Amino acid sequence: MNKRGFLLLAGITMILIGMSCATISSFLSTNLFSDNQDEIPAEIVDEFAFIEGVDCIPDISTYEVGNLIDVIDGDSIRVAIQGSIIEVRYIGIDTPEFDSDNYQAAVEAAEANKKVLSTSLIYLFKDQSETDKYGRLLRYVISNDKFVNLELVQSGHAQAKKYFPDISCQSTFNQVIVK
Repeated sequence: MNKRGFLLLAGITMILIGMSCATISSFLSTNLFSDNQDEIPAEIVDEFAFIEGVDCIPDISTYEVGNLIDVIDGDSIRVAIQGSIIEVRYIGIDTPEFDSDNYQAAVEAAEANKKVLSTSLIYLFKDQSETDKYGRLLRYVISNDKFVNLELVQSGHAQAKKYFPDISCQSTFNQVIVK
């Protein structure tokens, strides 16, 4: 990263640190995810329609595209969207935490998450909420022609968990038979 890019990233980070979660949510909605993005080609929407489980996503034609920065754990990642680094929490699933009695399961869930993503291009789909109480973007995620949230449940590394009001895919996740 060049010096200008680093300074821009540092400045944005400092601004976001100083904002409340509500302010961050407003900033994200207004500045990053506005409707002035390029129209999505129909062939991309059609391509998503053939991915297992995506029919539960409320609006498959509206999404953000990000580049994977890193995997935080089994159900959270960092992505770069339009030059900003954003933490994303997967909707509708839960994985063990590193600071719990299930440390080994948490490590395995994070590794499974990395394996499913294995590319830097990430497609992010909204349900109802923009962010959670920690300021993380809440999204269904598609990468490598896989519905990541569903893949992690199917592999047994995550369990379905309701987080109201973002429950559009909950019945899909609840019906999973672990592979």
